[in-house]
Amino acid sequence: MRTDQRLVGEATARTTPVLAVAVAIGSLVFGAWGLAWVLGAGGYPFGKVPPDGDRLSMLAFLPEQWGAGLIAVLGLLGVPAAVGHARTEWSPAAYRPLLWFTGLQVVVFGLLAPSVMVVMTTGYLLVLVGLPVAVGFLAVGAWRQPATRMALLAIVVVVAALELSTGLFDWGAIKNLAAAIAEGPEKVGTRPLFVLAAFLLGAGWAVLGVRGLRSAQGRCSRCGRPGGRWTRPEVAGRWGFWATVVAVLCPLPYGVLRMTWLLPNPVGITAAELEAEPGIKLFGLGLGLIAIGASIATLGLIRPWGETWPRWIPYAAGRPVPVKAVVIPGAVAATLLLVGSPSLVQLIWSADASMLTNLGHLLVFPFPVWGASVGLATAAYYYRRRGQCTVCREPQFT
Repeated sequence: MRTDQRLVGEATARTTPVLAVAVAIGSLVFGAWGLAWVLGAGGYPFGKVPPDGDRLSMLAFLPEQWGAGLIAVLGLLGVPAAVGHARTEWSPAAYRPLLWFTGLQVVVFGLLAPSVMVVMTTGYLLVLVGLPVAVGFLAVGAWRQPATRMALLAIVVVVAALELSTGLFDWGAIKNLAAAIAEGPEKVGTRPLFVLAAFLLGAGWAVLGVRGLRSAQGRCSRCGRPGGRWTRPEVAGRWGFWATVVAVLCPLPYGVLRMTWLLPNPVGITAAELEAEPGIKLFGLGLGLIAIGASIATLGLIRPWGETWPRWIPYAAGRPVPVKAVVIPGAVAATLLLVGSPSLVQLIWSADASMLTNLGHLLVFPFPVWGASVGLATAAYYYRRRGQCTVCREPQFT
């Protein structure tokens, strides 16, 4: 079935203006800040990170004046460019320069300006907020089901045994962790906010570019139909299976490494160092649980419980899992990992270390492979489960 061009135009007109305006506003803000940094204002967030001078952002390889000037120019020119995406009467030839400029915006704001700091900030939020909420939510669900109630009681016994044997959750550890968190904003300043804002602006440009490219090619801007053979559900199921397997395995080395902190001889750090910093120990174990939980959640992309809520999920047990509830978190996670990959690789790769040591670091922090595999696995899940498009009316099988 051929996509109706009129419906494609209507889809673009309905869905693009709000995002285009938001991107235009973000571009204006960054353009103004870039101009201020060029004129001598302090606080340029994409340069070397003191005190060691680490280059977390790829823009740090440029002199600050050059980097600030690039942000100012792209930010100010991005305002009319973003608004231009709201037009639907572009011809392919006229639209092509705008798409190239959009790609440049994605590269600078989405890849070069952000750094692994966006992943670190997300990880901290997941440990401090996401982990307690998830544990409480799952505990309620497990207690509602007689079959899982005993498993929940067993977990409580294990946690109590850990507390009695290691003092993991003593007041000193919690106080130490709270003090470290309170000192964080003073140490890093506003840099994480600018890095996160640049990432969001780059993501906005990416969505505008994808929608624009689809429309220019005569495809539905919302679903991308008609697509290639590799987007068919049965084909996506095959390549998506192996992408999911890789995505499931990637976070396990980090998670297992952090769980060794519960042993008398932890890996990568001494027991004495952990005892001296109980807050770091508690936080590190939280990150390890997040990694293991991410591995388990990713497995749902190819398991039945990834399509139907399992019985231990409160209030939703037995209902179909909304496609967006999986695709949006998966896409965000993949994007974060890929965006953080360049700065992470150059940060952990040491010229003084052996090749084996550097490869070991990449095994523990496999962001490039992890991000790519999560992205592919999420895309395959989407292609397998998406239904008829509400705009172009193309069916699932294209």
